[in-house]
Amino acid sequence: MSGREVTDGSTDPDGSETASGETDLDRETIELAREELRTTFEYQVARIQEIDEKAIEILKANLLLIGLVVTGGSIVVQTELDVVPFVNLFTVISALLLLVSTGLAGVTYTASNLRGGIDGDAVDVALATARADPAADGDRFEVRLLRSYGEWIEYNARVTAVNDMFATVTVLMVIAAFVYVVAGIGIGVLSPSMSVSVAAFLVLSIVLTWLGGFAYYMDHLGASDEHWEGTFDGVRISKGVTRKRGLSTLRAMRSEGTTDEMEEERDDAASIRNANS
Repeated sequence: MSGREVTDGSTDPDGSETASGETDLDRETIELAREELRTTFEYQVARIQEIDEKAIEILKANLLLIGLVVTGGSIVVQTELDVVPFVNLFTVISALLLLVSTGLAGVTYTASNLRGGIDGDAVDVALATARADPAADGDRFEVRLLRSYGEWIEYNARVTAVNDMFATVTVLMVIAAFVYVVAGIGIGVLSPSMSVSVAAFLVLSIVLTWLGGFAYYMDHLGASDEHWEGTFDGVRISKGVTRKRGLSTLRAMRSEGTTDEMEEERDDAASIRNANS
């Protein structure tokens, strides 16, 4: 048996594992973990881009529809057509929902703030450490990179959850706006009494609210919460984290108001400490 075979076999004649065998095993584990983390990270980026594309399409459609309504309204008021019956509670709420959904679509697109990758300072620190201790730097840098991937994935999952919440609410508002405008046209044609119109509005609002809440949470449910023993739970790629954690993240974003400058100062301080260690 050659010396190379003894090294790769990772066992001594007494059956114990050699140091080189442990190094080879650790290297394989690190490579596999890095590949899986990179794949998950790329899935998250693709999902965020998908949400952004949907938000842009909704924004374009809403702006086009608003433009058509404004143009059509300016033409109608110049005719003898009586449009007063069609300007009722239903159509007014429909217009408000359309405007709010347009704003949310814009917020959804601008709220995307992914995190990932290493900057020039991190590379300089890694190179400086490699010159000081070449034997140990490779493993130390790779382990730190794996931990960074885990932090990036967790951060991006929260961003995805917030964006998905905005996108879901936007779609539900657009659907509700169309339902209200259809009902408003029907009310304008039938011209019922005010009490009947208000009662119909309340009933429709209750139904839409219930259906909207049901769709909001049903959209986030998984196929099964069962976990197999000895397996990883996995990351929520499509929706990020749960709705509860998404709401807590949104509240934290509003209350804490952490800026990018503060995060950069924290990262710079950490890089200096690592360079001096």
